[in-house]
Amino acid sequence: MAANPGFGKPKPQPKVSKRSQDRAVASTKYDKMKADGLPEYEVYIRIQDKKQWFPVGVISVQRSSQINAAIFDSQEQLLQGAFRMFPILKKNQTQLEYGYRLKEFKDEPIQLAVKPATGAKGAWQGAIDGIKNRFAALTKRG
Repeated sequence: MAANPGFGKPKPQPKVSKRSQDRAVASTKYDKMKADGLPEYEVYIRIQDKKQWFPVGVISVQRSSQINAAIFDSQEQLLQGAFRMFPILKKNQTQLEYGYRLKEFKDEPIQLAVKPATGAKGAWQGAIDGIKNRFAALTKRG
């Protein structure tokens, strides 16, 4: 029996876009974090000085102190989805604010996300690198 029933050449499989691959990887990572019992946060966007929040996604982080950094690190992906679902946000994209709350506590108010200082991560990394270098120097002497 023939592997290709019918007439003509078989249609080529559609190529998966880079964006689709990135979403699949992020989805797998999120599912693993969720299975590990890490807290899930709903992420929202609103236009400055407006009361209405628009839900744009869910993020899971290991510590609650990391939620602001996680939101602003994934800002591009959040905006792509938000503009698709809520076109009014695209018209006001220079005036957007981000917010979040724990997914399991829907009755709590949405907290405004604050963009982390750009130098903070570099300062911490510099301090850690300094400690590593001192430790390496001590072990070489002994």
